[in-house]
Amino acid sequence: MTADVWIENIIMIGQGVLFVLLALFYVKKPPAKINNLYGYRTRRSMKNQDIWKAANAYSSKSFLSIAILVLVIGIALCFFDFNLRVLLQLSILLLGLGYSVWQTEVYLNTHFDKDGNPKL
Repeated sequence: MTADVWIENIIMIGQGVLFVLLALFYVKKPPAKINNLYGYRTRRSMKNQDIWKAANAYSSKSFLSIAILVLVIGIALCFFDFNLRVLLQLSILLLGLGYSVWQTEVYLNTHFDKDGNPKL
């Protein structure tokens, strides 16, 4: 195995570990108050504290699932030798994050009206 392959393997596993650690932090310490720095920040999720809390609780679990998937894929890709492995893993991460945002918005649509009030 060449040095380039070792570096790619370290990047892929490191990227997965980094995102799992970030996701675990986000699950354990979700942002308590609406802010512009940290958390699931969309116009809708920042309408009020109730929707903020629900959006961050849901999205943090979704983000953790995506991060674990990225780590597993990164480990699996270490056993293959082809160009663009790191790009493939990064693409899966970005698609997963997009899917997570979509799922969170579906969740919010199900539980809150357009003004951020809980649906009964």
